[in-house]
Parts: sequence; structure tokens; C-alpha cells
Amino acid sequence: LRNIKTVMDDMDAVAKVEIENNSFQKNLTPQQTEAVKTLSELRGFAPTLLYGVTGSGKTEVYIRCIQEQLLQQKSVLLLAPEIALTPQLEQRVKDQFGPAVGMYHSKMTPAKRYKAWKQFRAGEINILIGTRSAAMMSAPKLGLIIIDEEHDASYKQHEGFKFSARDLAIKRAQMLKIPIILGSATPSLRTLRLVDEKKFGLIKLTKRITKQNPPKFSILDINETPLTSGLAPQAIEAIAATLKQQKQAMIFINRRGFAPQFICSSCAWRATCNSCDSSLVLHHHLERLICHRCDSAFGVPSDCPSCGAEQLAIVGTGTEQLEITLQELFPQISIFRMDKDSTKKANSMELLLKAIHESKSSILIGTQMLIKGHDFPNLELVVAIDVDQGVTSLHPAAIEEMGQQLIQVAGRAGRSDGNALVLVQSRYAQDKNLLQLKKGNYLNFAKSILAERKALNQPPYSFEAIIKAASPKTQTNIDFLDQLKKTIDTKRCIAVGPIPAMQAKVRGSYQHHLVLQAPTRTDLNSLLQDLINQLSKNKSSNKVRWSVDVDPVEF
Repeated sequence: LRNIKTVMDDMDAVAKVEIENNSFQKNLTPQQTEAVKTLSELRGFAPTLLYGVTGSGKTEVYIRCIQEQLLQQKSVLLLAPEIALTPQLEQRVKDQFGPAVGMYHSKMTPAKRYKAWKQFRAGEINILIGTRSAAMMSAPKLGLIIIDEEHDASYKQHEGFKFSARDLAIKRAQMLKIPIILGSATPSLRTLRLVDEKKFGLIKLTKRITKQNPPKFSILDINETPLTSGLAPQAIEAIAATLKQQKQAMIFINRRGFAPQFICSSCAWRATCNSCDSSLVLHHHLERLICHRCDSAFGVPSDCPSCGAEQLAIVGTGTEQLEITLQELFPQISIFRMDKDSTKKANSMELLLKAIHESKSSILIGTQMLIKGHDFPNLELVVAIDVDQGVTSLHPAAIEEMGQQLIQVAGRAGRSDGNALVLVQSRYAQDKNLLQLKKGNYLNFAKSILAERKALNQPPYSFEAIIKAASPKTQTNIDFLDQLKKTIDTKRCIAVGPIPAMQAKVRGSYQHHLVLQAPTRTDLNSLLQDLINQLSKNKSSNKVRWSVDVDPVEF
């Protein structure tokens, strides 16, 4: 035991020397220096929002805060919303701290995940970077939790055991009485309300570390404009001009595949999934129609299954179609597509990012996977298409999500010379929210949305949960939820429903919701506990698959 202690003391001393002698890549800006000082002085449970405009150096602040924890012989948990972001975070952190860093996410083999869990739990590694499930990882001396891109909906687990990794991490920090940093350029409305109420601290990084001007933001009105695979003529001209300057252009469209709908022009037949209430998406490279809800795949018919006509057509644009069209328009230019389909293979994301960074004049096409946290120094133009669903959608979170995506995608550009341009194509060019976002100030945009939410008593100024019911028969769901609704004390909350889910049928089961809204978290939790106790005794609950979703993201 004495020998083991001596070895461990030696390892601690070596680790401390390595950290102290480490030369960081760049000097901190005054704002970063102040942020690190404030965050490093936090003691006990201290949830703090690190708001930083894109390119302001939030990751460098994370690294300096991690350094402070390691010097105190403590461990750090760093969460990222998606696997796509973990390789670059790993590289940045490993550049500073070497082998003290571990990874934990679902694309790792079970053996590698077990090894990372075991090492972090035993204190053999001091830093663990991971996605949702890593929020549950424990360490002997956990001193700090960091949630990068805290606003991201990917932190919510929708299938199986439903939980929010963000909320779980905050609760763990509270129980362990340690600080937690929530970083974002586009904080969630929930977090901003907690900041307003002084329940969360706030640190701002309002300037880019390169001191470059933010990109110029322009809205293209595409009403009565002929589009080429979703691109307006002005956008294509801007792409050509950017490539001529040996710069990169990015096309953001949050829709993978070739086309979202496949229809008959003669009888209006539409290709739909047999098991789900959703259109089948045409995938050109696979020559298949695929359901993005249940992954069922079908052959592409040569004539209409309904009327026999050969007038089959596609509606809408996806990443595949854009890739093919742009390759035809710019045959000499490298085109990189980043979406779920193009990054399925092991290490495909790392190889794709490496190729993008090594290219000068090229076009990047991608879904939201492309706009989260990546640094593309040569990117000069961003074109955002098909954003109008954020304006017209009935989804409660659509406006907030649209604002976050547009600010994030704009932040990828202009990190080298400050002459970047962001073009947003829309048929609602005069929409008040788009005009607010055009100014590039997310906090002002969020402030106006919060004012509307407060006036209507909507989240985050109230608290919601959904009782979800699924069964092969619609009426079974309705009867079950109606019976449940009758037991609810309407003085404690508002109950809306039963109503069909936005995705009314999934994998052969019909989906219905009972939406509950309460004035306080305590009221909602108390009500849900009473309902769950009733359901466990209710025989009708055996006829449906039911679940409770607190703070729902999907409706």
C-alpha cells in the first residue's frame, strides 16, 4: 500500500508539472481573462451561463477552467450535444492535457465505453468528454461540469428512458455542491429566464477573438423567384463569386436525402410509410424511398401505384439534390456533404472535417450537424435555405430553434478576414423575427420572444408535461386519456387534449397526447406523481403504451 501511494503521488506530481509547463496556443482576450477569473473563483453549487458570440473563444475558457480543476487534483465532466462535436473537443482538450482525457459516446464499442467509465470512476483519467449518457458518469473528485451548447435539443433523450442530460447534469452539480458552466452563443429561453431571476450567474463574451466584424446578414425574398434545387439566382451568383476568391461557401438545409416528397402529378398520390404517418424521402444514391421515422425502405416505383400514370415527380430539396446540382454547376470544385447519411462509417466525420480544412475553394452542404461548433477559417459565404418552416410551424419551439440555427450558421463564417456574407432565403422576408435576427443580436431576439411567452403564460413562464399514449387504435388512446383527464384537478393545472401527436402514427401505433401546464414546477411534479400512482392501479393503462415527457421538446 505504501508503494502504491508513492507511485500515485509521483503521478500526481508529473500531471501537475505537465499542466503548469503547458504552453497554451494563444493569449486570452480581456473578456476571456475576466471570465476565467470569475469562473475559477466559483465555490459550491453555482450554475453559470457563459454566453459568448460565435468565435468569442468559449472553448479556450473551458480549457483554462479545466486547468484550474486539475491543479486542485479534481476531475471535470465536459458534455457535448452530439457525437459530431466530440472529436474536435477531444483534440482541443488533448492538445493541452494529453492522456488525461477520455471519451464516452454511443458510437464507441461497449468495451471502449466500459474502459472509459472504469478509468474515470477510478480517477485514472481526469477529464471525460461525452454526449447525453456521459452525464451519469461519476468520478472520485468531480470538481466541475461543463455543458457545451447548452441550448441544444439533442441533450433530450426521447426514446426509452426519457431524460434531459442538461437538467440531470445541473441536478448532479447541485447534489455534489460543485460549479456547473452552461456555454452557448444562443442560450435556451429557460436558461435566460433563470439568469433574469438571478438563479443562474451570467458571464458574457461579446467580441470575437479575431476582432473581425460579424458577417453581413441579408434576407432574400424568394417569392416569384425561380429556384434551382432550392437555390435562388442571387445565391448561386454569390457562391460563384466566393469560389472565385478561393474561399468556401456553405449551404445549410436541415433536410437530408434527395427530396422530401415523391408524388404523382396525375392523381396526387404521395409515397408514404406503411407504418408511419409520414412521407417517404427519396434517397438518390441508394435508389430507395426511406422513412426517416422508422427507417423502413422501399423501392422507387416507375409508375404510380394508384393510377398507373408515369407522371411521377419530386417535391422539395434535400442535401443529396443540392450536392448533385452544385457539382453540375461547379464541376471543378470540391463539394463536401455533411449529414447523417454521409457520416455513418467509423471516423468519417474526422476525415470529412480534415478534408474541409485542407481545401481552399470548396462548397460545404449540410444539415444542423454542420453548423454546431465547427471552425471553418476559410468560410466566407453561408446560404440558409428552407428556413420558413420555423416561421410557419405550429411547434411551440420552432421560432426559438430557427433563431438558434440562423445565429449558429452565421457564426461559422468570417472568422479570418471579416468580410463574410449570410444569405437567408425566405418567402416571409418581412417577418418580425427574421428582421430581428438580421441584426445579429440573439439576446435581443430572445428578449422579444420571452416577452411574448410571458404575456401568454407559456414556457418558460409555466411548466409543461405530456402524457403520451400509443396503441393500434385511435379510440383506445382517446378513451384512456379522457379517463385520466377527468381525475385532474383543473385548479392545479390546465389540461389540453386528448389531441393527435404531430407525428400521428409511428411504427404502426397511433399517438395521442394530453398536455398539462402548471404555474410552478412544484405543482407540476406533484400532479404528475398523483397521476402516475393512479395509472399504476388503472387497468385501462394496460391497453396502451403510455409515458410521461416533462419539458417536452417533441410534440
